[in-house]
Amino acid sequence: MARTSRRFEEKKEITNNRTQYRAGIYTRLSNERTESWRDKSSSIETQTLTCQEYALKENIQVVEVYTDYEYSGTNFNRPEFQNMMQAIRERKINCIIIKDLSRLGREYLEMGRLIDKVFPFLGVRFISVNDNLDTIKEMDSKKSFEVTIKNIINDMYAKDISVKIKSTKISRAKNGYFIGSVPPYGYKVIKEEGGQRLEVDENVRFIVEEMFSLTLAGKSQLEVAKCLNEKRYATPMTYYRTERVFRKDGDPQWHVGSLAKMLTNQSYAGDMVQGIRSQFLAEGKAQKHTDKKDRIVVLNTHEPIISREDFEKVQIGRKKRHEESVFSSKEHNIKREPENRFLGLVFSYNGEELYRRYRFSSHKIRQLQYLYRNERFNGSIGEKESLFILEADLDKRIATDISKAIQSITNKTSFSKRIRFKYDQVLKEGNSKLSEYDDLLQKEEVTLQKNYEKYSLGKIDRNTYLLERDITQGRIETIEREKQAQEIKISNLKKDKRKALRWIKDIFSAKGLEKLPAELIASLVEKVIVYAKHEFEVVYKFNMESLKEESNE
Repeated sequence: MARTSRRFEEKKEITNNRTQYRAGIYTRLSNERTESWRDKSSSIETQTLTCQEYALKENIQVVEVYTDYEYSGTNFNRPEFQNMMQAIRERKINCIIIKDLSRLGREYLEMGRLIDKVFPFLGVRFISVNDNLDTIKEMDSKKSFEVTIKNIINDMYAKDISVKIKSTKISRAKNGYFIGSVPPYGYKVIKEEGGQRLEVDENVRFIVEEMFSLTLAGKSQLEVAKCLNEKRYATPMTYYRTERVFRKDGDPQWHVGSLAKMLTNQSYAGDMVQGIRSQFLAEGKAQKHTDKKDRIVVLNTHEPIISREDFEKVQIGRKKRHEESVFSSKEHNIKREPENRFLGLVFSYNGEELYRRYRFSSHKIRQLQYLYRNERFNGSIGEKESLFILEADLDKRIATDISKAIQSITNKTSFSKRIRFKYDQVLKEGNSKLSEYDDLLQKEEVTLQKNYEKYSLGKIDRNTYLLERDITQGRIETIEREKQAQEIKISNLKKDKRKALRWIKDIFSAKGLEKLPAELIASLVEKVIVYAKHEFEVVYKFNMESLKEESNE
């Protein structure tokens, strides 16, 4: 046994020596780098150099260095870490080198899963230089325990840092400092000794002023978005990333969602509202919106772009518009029809599903109607604004189509019998064809048997027998494929027969109804395609014209 074990170790060593390792060095610097407790020895340069020296010593080729700058180690949702994992899947690298375990992450359960399960499964050699961990070298129980303890300590450290960072940020927010990462559009961040302050960005100030001015003039968010897009102003994120005031072709456009956030952002009145979302890593809680009472509000922290009076007017106008809208009216709640009978059946001409919404037919008569509208329309140039139909028009069209289709049919029973007879005739022919395939298969099986008998009796040589056998088996395979296709055809015909008879039953059930129930609509209608305002096509699950032809025979 000892000799066998040594042979195994020798074989393993030879295999390892032959493996060419292509490594990805992973480095990370967390977002607490500016604090007093930050370990300066963990800089990106130091991490990279440590890993490169180890790779050189071990004769490992370094393919790429992956760096996540200012990312927490408490989760693995980091861009460069994900890029590294993708490179592993694509077999670009088969080795990972890190300075120490804390650089990979500080969540000990996931760390353990990666090291013990994921990396071995993917065939990846994992090296943590400072921890003397190299998975190509056998890891005894003591080393495994040491790694587990270090992961737990890293996890505890990350949660401790989370508490300290949160406490510091809350203190700064209460002192009127900006604690976010991206300033509101129209402002830029100025760093001071105590923290970050907001200062007006004169390059785009006029755009913010224009946005509020249009809103004060009574323009809707949709109209404001269209105006900003027509003037080719770059969106806030495009400006933040490129510093371009005007957008280029292909850049994102303004939409009502971003406008709504900006029009309600108190920063434009000179105040600081922070702590809108919170995430407490020390307790393992996910990010969530906080209650308004728990947010940190500090007035007059920076220069306003909009006067407080105008900002309040915009809020009052938005509230009034919302109260008068169909979505918040009492009539809407009373007259709402709970069942959406055309759910999942109405689509735009380009295949996008349209959803049911409500509106008033006029401002004077508060009559509630149902309509479908392009849900994603938000003010971008080139979008189709009035892509909708009324549910009442749908009901009317279907009722008319059904009436025309069955007006010449006098008796449902006799009509159903004719349909059944036609399907039975086709099925009879199909089954007859199936029997022919069975006869052909039996004939070829006999041929196979006869050729084998000839070969056994020495009447034909081996080469002739094998040639004849292959030819016959080729014919058998062809017949079996054709038979299988015929069986599928017969199966589909039986399904079509059941559908047709059910369809006839349903269409007669719908006769005379102005408004079909959901189950009948689902049975009769394949989909509705909307091309433009009030222009649509109803696609049925059965050919309406065929009913007329059958009834005239």
